[in-house]
Amino acid sequence: MAMESLDLRVGVGGGDGLIDKSDDDWGLRDLVFDVKTRTPLRRLRAHSRPVHLVRYPRSDKLHLFSGGDDAVVRYWDVASETHINDLLGHKDYVRCGDGSPVNDDMFVTGSYDHTVRLWDVRVSGGSSVMEVNHGKPVESVIFLPSGGLVATAGGNEVKIWDVIGGGKLLYSMEGHNKTVTSICVGKIGKETGEEAQQYRILSVSLDGYMKVLDYAKFKITYSMRFPSPLLSVAFSPDCSTRVIGTSNGIIYAGKRKVKENEGSEMVSFAGLGPISEPPKRVLRPSNFRYFRRGQNEKPSEGDYLVKRPKKVKLTEHDKLLKKFRHKEALVAALNGKNPANVVAVMEELVARRKLMRCVSNLETEELGLLLWFLQKYSTMPRYAGLLMKLAKKVVEMRAEDGQTDDVLKGHIRNLKRSVEEEIRIQQSLQEIQGIISPLLRIAGRR
Repeated sequence: MAMESLDLRVGVGGGDGLIDKSDDDWGLRDLVFDVKTRTPLRRLRAHSRPVHLVRYPRSDKLHLFSGGDDAVVRYWDVASETHINDLLGHKDYVRCGDGSPVNDDMFVTGSYDHTVRLWDVRVSGGSSVMEVNHGKPVESVIFLPSGGLVATAGGNEVKIWDVIGGGKLLYSMEGHNKTVTSICVGKIGKETGEEAQQYRILSVSLDGYMKVLDYAKFKITYSMRFPSPLLSVAFSPDCSTRVIGTSNGIIYAGKRKVKENEGSEMVSFAGLGPISEPPKRVLRPSNFRYFRRGQNEKPSEGDYLVKRPKKVKLTEHDKLLKKFRHKEALVAALNGKNPANVVAVMEELVARRKLMRCVSNLETEELGLLLWFLQKYSTMPRYAGLLMKLAKKVVEMRAEDGQTDDVLKGHIRNLKRSVEEEIRIQQSLQEIQGIISPLLRIAGRR
């Protein structure tokens, strides 16, 4: 049977791939399987440590490259089960790699020694043709579709390098909080319009976030949170399905919604095929939602919007003033303990010639609240012009109540002390002014 006619898959020993545990040295070789018969066709043995990377080039299925914990990258001839080249240069575990989309003889590998190396099997000597330093252990590396750019992931960073420009760093994304474990590239742009046929980079991390990077504009366009750490991400060949693997063994698969010719949307789930969405239930006048339909609809372009004026929320004392309940408005403002509101209500009552009538109708507790307010704020320069006159009239008008009630006596006593203290302060200020004024005049003559 010819190799070209088989559906071949590659398994990696010692990593996340397929392992034949019947041999004693399992984990130190690569296996090539026929997925139809599930039988191994080739066993490639050369690595001395567990193998974590094995890839076919994009179109050449007769060769593959592998890498493992022995820090050696090997290039294999699958038909003869022999490795053609030993590519040396990495100094730590080789954990990731990818083949060039434009040349089957070139591929890139990433290692825990913080470096990413570009290999060309046509170059003799087994040395890399380019090397870049990611700065942290490299967990994933991919070629971008053009073949001239390489994306690497390590630590909490995803970096993009210019291969054609000699390994120049173009962009560094630090959107994740923990180690980025895997990245992939796929076509997830819109079907039509300016963003049609555009590629994005997907990255997943141990922080549970999947992020979408538009590397043409160098910005993150989408972010999604998962309940557990993420270890791997991949696209289907037609970029319509995305799968994500987590640390607790769950695989999340999602497929893009596509519209059929008849206009109905089809949603496909992994392993179930396309399933049409159930028709929406027709709303009838007997349903409450019938009368609320369309309230959350966004206006289309060109629609004329009629906006309602925003309803002004009035405070309690404003509502009472509108109802001409003057005494209740004054008491409500005093209970609010906001001096600006209380003085504003008093000025409004003065304009309506109702302030002294309200004071005469206050109950004992309400009068105590007013005296407490006058004792606290009447000496403040901002309110003194109104409150000092009001305090004098209140004491004169309600003198009998102040003599019979002990609580009111205490408020009047405190009010008297505040006024006397303010008078002493003003006298001291006048004395100081009398001393300073002649000095200022003498200084002005000089």
